[in-house]
Amino acid sequence: MHKKHLHINYTLKLTKMDNSLRKEVTKSLITVDKVEATEFQKEGTKTAQLRQIVKTKSFYQAKQIETNLQDNMFAPADYDETFKEQEFNSTENRVAFINVPEVTSVNDVLSKISEHPEAVLYRILSNHPILTTSQSYAIDQGLTTLEVISESQIVRYGKDHQKEGQLARDSNDKPQYRAIFYSNVAKADEDLRTVEAEDFYVSESIQEELVGETISQGQEI
Repeated sequence: MHKKHLHINYTLKLTKMDNSLRKEVTKSLITVDKVEATEFQKEGTKTAQLRQIVKTKSFYQAKQIETNLQDNMFAPADYDETFKEQEFNSTENRVAFINVPEVTSVNDVLSKISEHPEAVLYRILSNHPILTTSQSYAIDQGLTTLEVISESQIVRYGKDHQKEGQLARDSNDKPQYRAIFYSNVAKADEDLRTVEAEDFYVSESIQEELVGETISQGQEI
């Protein structure tokens, strides 16, 4: 596998605030893992596999000194060490696949990406499968099914996690789906997940898996 790096100086660093939570997000340059023909390749094209590493630092205030209704004239730094901000780090591997001309090489793709200094791989999270117009058309034509696409997008715990391979539910205990797409310009991630308990999709096989995990957790308790 050949991996080439863009020779442009572009690192996107964002700082987000969410009540007591502060996040710093750093995105690496986009790399190209490979360019190859896949099983269902469109005529005259090949598929380029793109990759971007997203590192997130999350800072949590250990103890709350304010509420949604009341401020505080003292800052966390005015208190003792138990109020000190805590830092947590995470790394996300983002991979996207795009069609390129059949004669395209890895270097050709890198050269084209370098023409777009703000290029990014952005993420969509949802409680339903995330469909492109091409995928919707393929479903309508009977070329694939919603179940197949949902299986490829369902979020699971990653390697080395104690729950590796199991379904990773969102904060509302619902199944969630993840898709990565390429954009020529800077584009924010999208979170389409909802709080409504019944607002989600599961295929028959995923439903069986959810039931099995629930039973297993009940037995462990």
